[in-house]
Amino acid sequence: MSLLDTQYYIVRKGDFATNGNTKIIYCIFSLLLCVDDYIKRNSTDCFIILTGSTTIWSFIELYLHISKTRNIKPMQVTICSKQIQLPQSMGIILQGFQEGGFITTLGLYYGDRIHQTYYLIHMHIFIFIMVGHLCFKTNITKSSKRLINTKGSVGCICIATLYNMQQTYYNPSHNTRQAYMFAVMVYICSFWTSFAWYFKFRQVEVYNTKYIDSIVDKQYPFNVFQTNNNNLGTRLETFSILAYDVIFEIGVAYLTFYNLFIT
Repeated sequence: MSLLDTQYYIVRKGDFATNGNTKIIYCIFSLLLCVDDYIKRNSTDCFIILTGSTTIWSFIELYLHISKTRNIKPMQVTICSKQIQLPQSMGIILQGFQEGGFITTLGLYYGDRIHQTYYLIHMHIFIFIMVGHLCFKTNITKSSKRLINTKGSVGCICIATLYNMQQTYYNPSHNTRQAYMFAVMVYICSFWTSFAWYFKFRQVEVYNTKYIDSIVDKQYPFNVFQTNNNNLGTRLETFSILAYDVIFEIGVAYLTFYNLFIT
């Protein structure tokens, strides 16, 4: 099956993509890291990268929604056992905060402290709690679906890669710090992605676009939240797509925010 004739989707199951409470908790945690960094090091770098990456990633989430690249159910918060559906704009901002600001802040904060045992333990406790949270989830209904290999998405990753390479060449004094930030982001997200796949909260679906175009309307080729077990990717396809997501769409793409706002 040709890459050009194939659509690769990352499917999220459960309520992680739509649970506003979880995203708010992550937002608060990242803000606490920023405050700690400012108090102990008198540095505003975490605040800067949190604000910048959240703003840009919110616009990216808006584009993904408008272009139908990401199909996601409405976000909700639970207050006193009552579920409240958030406005679409608020959901996009929270998604941008968690997808962009939270991860870049983790990467910069723990990357700067990668040689300090206390903070390494601190980071692994967070990973343990994050992964442990998956063990108690039972809802495996589809909540979001995102097309990975659109021309726009792949093009942006290529531009980001070239831009980061250029910045690495012209700003060698930042290379070590960027390398640590990149390593931390990939390390943490690898744990999350691996266990999310193991517990079936994240899967890869593969579609032949020629076949789809011949039977249905191109813009809405299928029910995005319908179970499509026959379209699940092979283990190699799943590993390749999830690895691409972690290394390039997180590690490389989010390193761009360092070069934009810190370098």
